[in-house]
Amino acid sequence: MVRVLQADELKSLLKNVFKSLNVDEKYVEVIADSLVNSNLRCVDSHGVSRGLDFINGIKLGEINPRPNIKVLKESEVAVLVDGDRGVGIPVAYEVTLKVVEKAKKLGVGIGAAKNLWNVGALAYYVMRVAKEGLIGVSIANAKARIGIPGIRSPIVGTNPIAIAVPTEDGPIVLDMALSTVAVGKIVLAARKGEKIPEGWAVDKDGKPTTDPKEALEGYLTPVGGYKGLGLAIMVDVLSSALIDAPYSLIISGKGPYTQGGFLIMALNPTIFREYREFIEDVRSYVETLKSLPKDPEAEVLMPGEPEARCLSRRSTEGIPLDDGVWEQLVKVVNELGIRPNERS
Repeated sequence: MVRVLQADELKSLLKNVFKSLNVDEKYVEVIADSLVNSNLRCVDSHGVSRGLDFINGIKLGEINPRPNIKVLKESEVAVLVDGDRGVGIPVAYEVTLKVVEKAKKLGVGIGAAKNLWNVGALAYYVMRVAKEGLIGVSIANAKARIGIPGIRSPIVGTNPIAIAVPTEDGPIVLDMALSTVAVGKIVLAARKGEKIPEGWAVDKDGKPTTDPKEALEGYLTPVGGYKGLGLAIMVDVLSSALIDAPYSLIISGKGPYTQGGFLIMALNPTIFREYREFIEDVRSYVETLKSLPKDPEAEVLMPGEPEARCLSRRSTEGIPLDDGVWEQLVKVVNELGIRPNERS
């Protein structure tokens, strides 16, 4: 069983929840927008489910609902921000807007943030960059959850990478964790009471498991074996030592809303060539890939294309929330005395 809500209805409900939790009103809009955008794109692990993590973190007193976001260091091309232990989404979004501005002026903008909680889906930020006709690249590190057999401890976080390239028909968007799957999918499976596929994770003793609860007590496998592990380690270094943020093994926090550091770069194609030429070459590239010889039932999909199709479908049909997630959201709504049909 699922509950289906329209995007604006769900967004309004989330805004009222975070307002009731004393989250600074100027940050409520972007938090709700990011979460609903993930659900619309079928990235449910970073939608309402992640919002429930934030709610729990605020209740525990770990997440600061009214952070004083400060610029620690800034130059013409770069900016470093302190998130004051707030929800990472508005912190990362402010950094994103700054790097867009810098890239428009100078061709390149680089931003980073530390002392913040989870930033949600990195796609949200690189897509915002691409909306301005710029190329967006982002990385972040998180609490250690990736490990390898023989090591009875996780080594690094799922440490995602996201890249967005603008096109005339919407951006090409890659957003991937460096574990076989994002930890949010395992959290979601645990909430639903479902098993996970073998190969996603091992238990605390390093043995394969299909139990999401055992997986959360153990660690995740890296995508692509040692190559994925190597990438995750490099993301960890760049997201920590570079900006004086914690690396994966020493990131604090009780819940899955933890975060170490966040980095984002905006690159203006015009520093190398005319923008129209760049767009035409990207279009030609996509058309070439899609016109390759193939079986009738086969299709070449660009990164982010399945999510874009889901967004189009769910924007009309609504966003399905499984019983587990919906029941937890309703419980929060009832505790806070919010009526589901209230408009923010």
